[in-house]
Amino acid sequence: MQYISSQSQQSLSQSYRLTSIVVMSFCFTVIMFMGVARFIEPNQTIPGSEKWGKTIYTVVIVVGLSIVGLRRFFMSQSFLGRASQKGPDSVLSVLQKMTIIICAIAEAVGISGLIFYMLTGDYQYSWRLGVVAILLILYSFPRRGEWERAVAESEKHGTP
Repeated sequence: MQYISSQSQQSLSQSYRLTSIVVMSFCFTVIMFMGVARFIEPNQTIPGSEKWGKTIYTVVIVVGLSIVGLRRFFMSQSFLGRASQKGPDSVLSVLQKMTIIICAIAEAVGISGLIFYMLTGDYQYSWRLGVVAILLILYSFPRRGEWERAVAESEKHGTP
């Protein structure tokens, strides 16, 4: 366990709590979109939309892999190292922004599931893309240990 000053611990707790609440709200909205699709029937479907399946799932796979890559890049020492030179608050800001941006992209996958369901009338899009979105959001959920290590590292090398 690395030492973190009480001021930084307080900032860490506040940032972590706020980010966790935001991430859980993203998860809740995706579940809500899946529920909306379950209870609402689309009026008209677009003819020929049954051919979209491969393209839609390919794009979702690319987006999912991009989210994994973005998170790994943002959590890398080279990226966080620049923020740690400015102090713990800068590191926490970067971690918060990174998590929220990635969750917003993941939520877009869930929204697209609802949109494609409304366009095609195939509920498979809604629940499959919804589940993928929830998994991506849970993957992006802030890990307190990682945040503590990043803050401790910034206190060592940066200005408090």
